[in-house]
Amino acid sequence: MAIRHLSAQSGERGVELRVSAAMAGLGLAVWIALSACGQVQPSPQEPAAVEDAPRDWSAFNINDVFPEGAGRDLVLDNCQSCHVLVPILVLPLDEAAWYRSSLEHRERVEGLTDSEFEALYEYLASNFTPEKESPELPPALLDSWTTY
Repeated sequence: MAIRHLSAQSGERGVELRVSAAMAGLGLAVWIALSACGQVQPSPQEPAAVEDAPRDWSAFNINDVFPEGAGRDLVLDNCQSCHVLVPILVLPLDEAAWYRSSLEHRERVEGLTDSEFEALYEYLASNFTPEKESPELPPALLDSWTTY
C-alpha cells in the first residue's frame, strides 16, 4: 500500500505523470489523425463519363453546308465528278490557294464556260475560307474521303 501513502510531493508528481500521459495520448491521437490526412486517400469514384448519344445524321443535307449563292450549283454539280465534297468543307483555302486550285482544275471541268468556271471558284473563295468554321459532317461522309 505504498502507493496510498505518497507524500504531497510525490502526489503532485503523480498528477503530473497522469497529465503527461493524457497529453501524450491526446498528442498521439492528433498525430494519427493528422498523419492520415497526408496519406493518399482513395478518391471518390468519379462518375462514368457520359458518352454522347450517337448523333442522328439521317436529317443531314449537303445543301445545308453549301450556302446559297452564284456558283453553288456549279460546285455541287461538277466537283463531285472527281471527288467527294469533303475537302472543300474541311480544308478551307485562302483566296490565293483557291486561285492555284482553279489553275489545277480548269482542264478537269471542260464542260464549263470560263464565266461559269470563274463563278464556281468565286463561290468557293468567298464561302470556304480559313476564317469560317468548317461544318460538322457525318462520319460516313468523312470516311468517304480518301484522296482527291
